[in-house]
Amino acid sequence: MDKLKQKTYPFTAIVGQEEMKLALILNVVDPLIGGVLIMGHRGTGKSTAVRALADLLPQITVVAGCPYNCDPNDKQNLCDQCSALREVTTKQTAVPVVELPLGATEDRVCGTIDIERALSAGRKAFDPGLLARANRGFLYIDEVNLLEDHLVDLLLDVAVTGINKVEREGVSIEHPAGFVLIGSGNPEEGELRPQLLDRFGLHAEVTTENYLKNRVDIVQRREAYDRERDTFCQSYATHQEQLRKRITRARTGLTKLKMERPVLEKIAQLCADLKVDGHRGELTIMRAARALAVFEGRRAVTEEHVKRVSAMALRHRLRRDALDETATSEQIQQAVDEVFPNTAPPASSSGNGGGDTQPQDRPGKVNKQAPRQRATASGSTARPNDADVPSPPAVERRSGEVRLDEHLRSNERKEKSLSQSRRTSGGKAALVQRRGRYTRAVTFRSAGARVAIDATLRALVALEGRLAPVNPQALRYKLLKHKQGTLFVFAIDASGSMAANRIARAKSTILKLLRKSYLNRDSVAIVSFHGTIANVDLPPSRSILRARRVLDSLRMGGSTPLGLGLVTTIELLEIVGNKFGEAVVLLFTDGRSNVPLRRGGLNMRAFRQVKIESELRELTVALNRTRARVVVVDTQKEFESSEDTRRLAGILRAGFVKIAPV
Repeated sequence: MDKLKQKTYPFTAIVGQEEMKLALILNVVDPLIGGVLIMGHRGTGKSTAVRALADLLPQITVVAGCPYNCDPNDKQNLCDQCSALREVTTKQTAVPVVELPLGATEDRVCGTIDIERALSAGRKAFDPGLLARANRGFLYIDEVNLLEDHLVDLLLDVAVTGINKVEREGVSIEHPAGFVLIGSGNPEEGELRPQLLDRFGLHAEVTTENYLKNRVDIVQRREAYDRERDTFCQSYATHQEQLRKRITRARTGLTKLKMERPVLEKIAQLCADLKVDGHRGELTIMRAARALAVFEGRRAVTEEHVKRVSAMALRHRLRRDALDETATSEQIQQAVDEVFPNTAPPASSSGNGGGDTQPQDRPGKVNKQAPRQRATASGSTARPNDADVPSPPAVERRSGEVRLDEHLRSNERKEKSLSQSRRTSGGKAALVQRRGRYTRAVTFRSAGARVAIDATLRALVALEGRLAPVNPQALRYKLLKHKQGTLFVFAIDASGSMAANRIARAKSTILKLLRKSYLNRDSVAIVSFHGTIANVDLPPSRSILRARRVLDSLRMGGSTPLGLGLVTTIELLEIVGNKFGEAVVLLFTDGRSNVPLRRGGLNMRAFRQVKIESELRELTVALNRTRARVVVVDTQKEFESSEDTRRLAGILRAGFVKIAPV
């Protein structure tokens, strides 16, 4: 174990990211804070910090041989195995830090039947899973925003009760599963479900370090660690031991520290002013401020402690709408300054809780990571049109707007009835899924199918009358059910003919669809085209906040290269392949394409339109090969003619919808 610990990057060697480190330490001091969610740029040490935390955790007393790390002094929460013991033997062990992989199956997380005992002794026994190992410790989920929905549901149930109830594969058992939940991820890759988001006590933001000295220190320390791990870890052993002792003293003195009622009143006033739903905000601030005070060796909790933890405790609790941005530290700090007017402001950029965060690059800005741009086949360069202007911001209109939602819903009904008929015919289509929820056992097998132990044992006993060597006829396989979301590709005509009011109507409709995609856990992508360029502004993502930022940053103007926009959309669909259950292309346009893919020949308008239509018919064939459903959305007003857009829908063999007031 000591050798394994030496290979972990030392917590005290992490440069910067003070808010993240403080949030983790506070949860070690007081696990009742409720865990921490660490969100920010990739490659900023999120996973490194959590894994390094294990070396700082104090020893705990457990019942020897208990798979659930039961506390011998907590008689009420002992598992059935420990409750049945006449004499309890104890031992000291490290606080567990268990990592839940994204690809983990439900039976690996919850636990399942013990195969070895079932086959050797013919008895049903429980094989504990990751939740059992994490009891009285920490459960870490990297890329938590990408976690499968059925695992999120499972974690929510356990997080509420602290008990894991297992009813599966002939096993019925419940055991203690109280843990501190730690999650990390990149917000650009998707949003967390609100129910899970609220379960995290603190929310730490991390950004790429911009201070030159810190960047150099990061590189030098990581290089030294990778080359000589033992030597590097030994050089920080003293710092690690000092921090470990501080944490141990803080945990011991936590219950002795009281919080005065006037400070509690200020905390309640702050949450009331910010209109925080529920009371978890007050509880978290109180516990975090108390943990901070005792960690720093103070004898009382002051207003300064409250100010330093308020941003971490509240920034993820102020989102009341899926399309709202997460509250910034500055917004919370303004409310804090009003409630605590007489105290000095916290040290800027110290990172000890308040956290001045560096502005993040927003999608759609012109920078080195700008979206890919395509040039026309005529050889013109993909540079922005000089006449480009910002498009109006995306605003969701409250008045009803037609009937795109109904058009999509009618197709969903058809697909639902088709999927139901497939289930009744044996469900073989679902068996190709290699992940998801175990729904039932079947006798047929496909590539990658896993053996259903419970059903196989029952069938074996029925055939042989005993647990004999497995008869091939007794083998049963797991039918896994995994929801594949829909990919919505918004292909947006941003040309000059899409006057501000037309593109504003398109954005309003897209916002409504983004809200629906958030509820259904679907993904969205955005392609825009105008002038002589077509951009993939947003690759497939489940982050609807990122999609809204892209919509707000779109520029418009110039001609209408509809063919180029479709080529870019087709290439995107080909790259995505079969990753999603369905792909739907929503083409927002007024139908007035005027730029052919191939230049040359007569440039008279009539000949140009013939060439454009011919190219569109060729693209229709390629679009059909992607098996994506296409809908042409006319953005013109109700009294304006839809002749061009209806003709375009006919050429593309697509559905047609016109945005107009109901």
